[in-house]
Amino acid sequence: MVLDLNEVMTVYWNFDDTSITFEVHGKTKGWVGIGISPSGSMADADIAVGWVKNGKTVLTDRHGGSQNGFPPVDTVQNLELLEGMEVDGYTVIKFRRLLVTCDSEDLDITDDTIKMIFAWGDEDPSGDDLSGDDRHKFTNRGVKKLLLFNLPETDGDAFPEGETHLTFDIFNNNFLVPPVDTYYNCRLFRIPDFPSKQHLVKVEAIIQKGNELNVHHMDVYRCKDNFNTTNVNENTRCFASGMPEDFNSCLSTVAAWSIGGGAFYFPKHTGFSLGTPGDPKVVILQTHYDNPQIRTDMVDSSGYRFTYTPDLRTYDAGIMVVGHGISGLQHIIPPNAESVLDYSECPANCLSETLKAEGHDSINVFAVLLHSHLLAKGMTLRHLRNGTELPYFAKDSSYDFNFQEYRMLPEERVLESGDSIQMICNYNTLKRENVTVGGLSTENEMCQTFVYYYPKMSLDFCETMPNSTSLLRYFGIGRVKVVGDDYIPDLNNLLIQSPPKYENKTVMEVLNSLNWNEESADDFSLAARSMLRVQNCISKREPTAGVKKYVQPPKIDFPLVETNSCSGPDSTTDKTTSSTQQLHGVYLSVVVALLASLQQSFNY
Repeated sequence: MVLDLNEVMTVYWNFDDTSITFEVHGKTKGWVGIGISPSGSMADADIAVGWVKNGKTVLTDRHGGSQNGFPPVDTVQNLELLEGMEVDGYTVIKFRRLLVTCDSEDLDITDDTIKMIFAWGDEDPSGDDLSGDDRHKFTNRGVKKLLLFNLPETDGDAFPEGETHLTFDIFNNNFLVPPVDTYYNCRLFRIPDFPSKQHLVKVEAIIQKGNELNVHHMDVYRCKDNFNTTNVNENTRCFASGMPEDFNSCLSTVAAWSIGGGAFYFPKHTGFSLGTPGDPKVVILQTHYDNPQIRTDMVDSSGYRFTYTPDLRTYDAGIMVVGHGISGLQHIIPPNAESVLDYSECPANCLSETLKAEGHDSINVFAVLLHSHLLAKGMTLRHLRNGTELPYFAKDSSYDFNFQEYRMLPEERVLESGDSIQMICNYNTLKRENVTVGGLSTENEMCQTFVYYYPKMSLDFCETMPNSTSLLRYFGIGRVKVVGDDYIPDLNNLLIQSPPKYENKTVMEVLNSLNWNEESADDFSLAARSMLRVQNCISKREPTAGVKKYVQPPKIDFPLVETNSCSGPDSTTDKTTSSTQQLHGVYLSVVVALLASLQQSFNY
C-alpha cells in the first residue's frame, strides 16, 4: 500500500489470529516511521521508527504524548525486528508485533478503521537514538486511512488463473454540478447486450481528479425490465418532483461505492449475473455530490468500470440493503451527546419469508459496506439467532465518514432462516445544537449496510424504523397534520394539533426546545430501541409477500461477550467500544447458543 502521493513510503502487511507483520519501504537513506493514531496526529499515537546505520538495523517502539511533539521510547519494547536493510536508496524495515500487547503505551490493532501516520527523515539519527534534532521536514509526513484486516487485492490475486475478462463503463458525462450543498444526480444507462450469461467479478469506482472530496457516494440500481428508455444518457435530479415516474422502479442494487473506498472483487467462486432474462438491462447511476462550498464550476465525469467474464463461476451473488430506513420522521438523533445509539434490524420475518419464496434454507454472507454520515463514530452489524447473539458480521468503533470501504469477512457467515440482523449506529452529536433526522443530505443521517452474499435472492431492502405513533407519543405529541407542498412527512412539516400546549408548532420546534444532554439522549435511545417497528421488506421493487407490516424488536437473551486477553470478559451489547478480532467471542457464543437450545428443548 503506497502511503503518499509521491510514492516515497510504502507499507506491506499480513496478520494471523494473534500478531501482525509490517514491512516498511522508504525512498530515503534516513529513518522511516509508521504509527497508529486515534486522531491522525502524533498525539496519543502508537509509533514504530527504524533505520539502518553503519550496517546495523535499529527499531524502536515509541508513543505520542497528549499533544503533537517528539515521541519518547516506550518503557517496554513490543516490536520484534525481523529484517532491515538499506539498498538502492531505500530503507526497508520489517517487524512483527502482537495485535494486543496489554501495554498502556501501545494501541490494540483491531478491525476498526485506523489512521496510519507516517514520516521519514533524510538522514539517520545523529546519535544512537532519535532526538529533537532529527525532526522530519514538514513535507515528509502524512496520514492514510486503512482497514488492516482487509488485505489489499490486485487483479492477479483476486482472479482465478486463466479466467477471461472484459469491461464496460458507465460514467457521468461532463455533468455541471448545481451550486447547492447536496445534490443527487440520476443518469440512465442501458447495459450492453451479452450473447450469453456473464459474471460481473470486479467493480471499480473511478472518480474524476479534483472531485475526490465532493463525490460522496455512487450507487447503481437496476430498473424494471419494461423501462421507458427515452431518457437513456440523460441527467435528472433524483427524488425531485420532475423525476420521470419510471425512475422510482430502480431499486435493486447492482453496485455501491462510498468516499474513500477502493475496487471490489467478488470472491473467486461468486459473480453477479449479467445477460440472462432476469438480469439488469437498464440501470441508474445515482451520484451524491457534496458541495459545502457551493461551487459553481464543478464539472464531473466520475463513474464505474465493470469487469466481467464469460467463464461462469459457481454461485450468483446478491446485494441487499439492511438497517434503518431513510426517514425524516422515524430516524431521530438528539443533540448535545457524546454517544447516541440507534438500533434497526433486518427482521427474521423478512428473511425467512424471502428464503422460503426463493427455495433456500440459508445464504452465505461474504462482504459488507457500512454506510452512515458525519455524526457516526461507530457502527456494528450484529448476527442474531434464537435469542443468541453470534459473532458480529462487522464492527467499526472508529467509523470515518471520509473512508467507507468494503469489508471482506474473514470467513463466510451462514445466515439461516429465522436469523435476523441488527444494525447499531453510534452518533456523536456534541457539535449539534438541534435534532438531526434521517435523510439524503450529508447533514442528515443514515444507518445502513450493503450486504453481499450468495446464492442470490430477490430481496432488495430489509430495514426497520420505529413506529411513528410510538415516537410522537414518547414526546407527548398527539394528532399532527402534514403542511406545505412536500407530501413526505418529516419533523419540519408535521404541524401539531394536540395537545393544546404544542398546538400550531412543528414537531421539530418542540423537539429542539427540549433540554437534551447525555442522560436524556440515552433515555430516548433506550425507549426507541424497544418500540414497535415498521418493516421495509422489498423484493423485486415490491413489498415481499407474506411479511408483516409491523414487527417487534428482537429479544436478545444471550448477548455476545468478547474476551479481552488483558482484562477478562468485555460486554459490547450497549456501547460500540474498541474490540479485538470478532473471533475472540466465538467459543463463548457457541456455549451460550447450546445452552439456549437445551433450554428450549426441555421447556425451562
